[in-house]
Amino acid sequence: MRSDRLPRRGAGDVVALGHVATGVAALVLAAVLVVASQQPNAELGGVLLVPAVLLGLLGLLFTTVAVTVLRDPRDHRARSRSLVLSVTELAVGLLLTWAVIMAGQGYGAFEPWRSPLLIPAAALLGLGLWGVILEVAQRTRAA
Repeated sequence: MRSDRLPRRGAGDVVALGHVATGVAALVLAAVLVVASQQPNAELGGVLLVPAVLLGLLGLLFTTVAVTVLRDPRDHRARSRSLVLSVTELAVGLLLTWAVIMAGQGYGAFEPWRSPLLIPAAALLGLGLWGVILEVAQRTRAA
C-alpha cells in the first residue's frame, strides 16, 4: 500500500480519543452513582439518582459527539465539534480544580493532593487545553 493513501494520524486523533475516553468515564461514573444510590444500606434515599441519570444523558451525548469527531477528524463540522468538546472539558476541568481547592482547604492545611478530584481535574484541563490549542493552530494555518 502506498504511503500517500494512508490516513495521517496525529495529535487530532489523540485528542478525539481523549474526548471518547472522557465521555465513557462520565457514563461509568453515572452507572456507579445509579448503583450506589439504589443500595439499601447506602442511606441516600435515592438522592443521587436524578443527578446520575442527568450525568448519564450528558455523558451519552458527549460520547456520541466524540465518536462522530473520531470518525472523520478532518471534516470542518467535526473540527468545530472537537473545539466545543475541548472547551467543555476545559470548563469542567476548571470547575473540578475549584472543587479541589475548596476541598483542600477543608483538610486544615492546604493539601490539594489529598483530593480524589485532582487527577480528573488535571486530565480534563490538559486534554481541553491541548484540544483548544490544536484547533486554534489548525484554523490559523488554514487561514
